[in-house]
Amino acid sequence: MNNVRRLIGVALVCAAVGLSGCIDSTDDIADPNIQLQADVKAIDDYLAANFIGAQKDPSGIRMEITKLGTGLPARSINSTVDVDYVGKFFPDGAGFDQGNIKGTLKSYITGWQIAFTKLPVGTQARLYIPSGWAYGTTGQNGIPANSILQFDVDFNEAVITSTEKTQFTTDTTAINKYFETNSSAGVIKDTTGIRYVITQQGSGASISWFTKVNFKITYRLLSNPTSVVATVTQTPSDTFYSRPVDFIQGIMIGLQKLTVGDKATIYVPSGLGFGTNGATDSNGSQVIGSNANLIVDLEVLGVQ
Repeated sequence: MNNVRRLIGVALVCAAVGLSGCIDSTDDIADPNIQLQADVKAIDDYLAANFIGAQKDPSGIRMEITKLGTGLPARSINSTVDVDYVGKFFPDGAGFDQGNIKGTLKSYITGWQIAFTKLPVGTQARLYIPSGWAYGTTGQNGIPANSILQFDVDFNEAVITSTEKTQFTTDTTAINKYFETNSSAGVIKDTTGIRYVITQQGSGASISWFTKVNFKITYRLLSNPTSVVATVTQTPSDTFYSRPVDFIQGIMIGLQKLTVGDKATIYVPSGLGFGTNGATDSNGSQVIGSNANLIVDLEVLGVQ
């Protein structure tokens, strides 16, 4: 257990300075994107040759899910995660480490940071991680440079920070107060903290964590509900898959309450929204402030 923390934690230093900052030899591939493309092709070719179905992420990580969990993924890299793991070399499956970790997600390799903010808690999976999201061009303690890695993982738990818990209480209190002076007819109180009301009932396909969804979003602020901040139509593409797991957690939860053809309004606590960072528009202007509770109107147009 101490070994994996040390190994993965040290490897994160390379990720923090960027992949190009890890190159220390003329034998290394100068462009990390070339290495990433080679790694992803090797992984995808292996999966295809062995008839293995896996969820793809635009980062190049592949996730072969054997049991899909039901809990929310890690909210951010500041969350504390509990994971049982076995680390293996790709493609021969030779093991190099195993154990259990309980620690802050940002302490571990970038590949884990990506995977555990997408995978629901309770998931059992095999992660295929390109070398650049693992130990890069330097390798680490018996792991050669440019090594693609596999991790068999049981994702046991993800816990938000104490500050986020305090903010969540403040947020849900504000949303409850909003409904003291505004109609709550048909509004459903979800255990995750969101409130939602379906305003138009569709009859199409249901939506799960990794469903590719075409939908329309309109953002408003709980503090100024009559003013539209932004309206966006999300469409799946080769570079952005538009799945529930690709969005803020309020939308991640809300989409899975809906079917194609539904329209709904979701009331989102800031921690399940854009959190302390807020959000900017395409010009870089702040349009959603820090710790802003949201009202999100969704219209599900289709799925792939």
